[in-house]
Amino acid sequence: MEKISVLIVEDELLTAQNLKANLEDHPFEVIDICSSGEDALKTVRKSLPDLVLMDIQLAGAIDGIETAGQIISQYDVPIIYLSDYIDSDTVDRAKRTFPANYLSKPYRKTDLLRALEIAFMNASKRTPKRPRNKLSDRIFLRTDNQSSEMILYADILYLEAGRSYCSVVTENNTFMLSNNMRKVFNQFESPDFIKVHRGYIININQVTGIEGNLVKLGKKYTIQMSSNYREAFMERINMIK
Repeated sequence: MEKISVLIVEDELLTAQNLKANLEDHPFEVIDICSSGEDALKTVRKSLPDLVLMDIQLAGAIDGIETAGQIISQYDVPIIYLSDYIDSDTVDRAKRTFPANYLSKPYRKTDLLRALEIAFMNASKRTPKRPRNKLSDRIFLRTDNQSSEMILYADILYLEAGRSYCSVVTENNTFMLSNNMRKVFNQFESPDFIKVHRGYIININQVTGIEGNLVKLGKKYTIQMSSNYREAFMERINMIK
């Protein structure tokens, strides 16, 4: 089972190490521990975790709420606040960043694990918003600084994540984009795309077969599906047994 990647942003080392130990006994992988908002932003940009556990009081010039706001707006990574600040002003300010959850310290391990699991499942089922004033059947992909090419959503097989880029794959072409996969996906206006792996988002209408955790797409492509996303995927197809 592929583990869910988590970034811990906490300036108290002992607290961070306890969090790491609690999570890694379960299906979570702590990719890093950051003590400042500045370091957290660099790590998210580099590694793009599935979830972020965020303390509010941090070392550095920006606090956890400002850091979370930047992460959510730029990368759409779910944030769970874990803080001993429970005054109404702090909580109201945190709410304006639309976190996945807000847990107060001292936390119960069961509450923390449940919050992480729910945040991950909600994020995996989320589809892009579809404003009415935009074309709903196509997207324009920039091919260089001056040019772009129109692609029908129906022709896209899947999106593949690189370290800091995204590939959009059709039956005949592969387009390399300089943004990460989550940022590209958030600009899609089609509800037909679903995440099946940390590194892949597929067009559900292009699925031609399933073999275990392998999803066949189009005429020649096969994508590995993670067990973390299997339930959400199976809800989107009509399987007759």
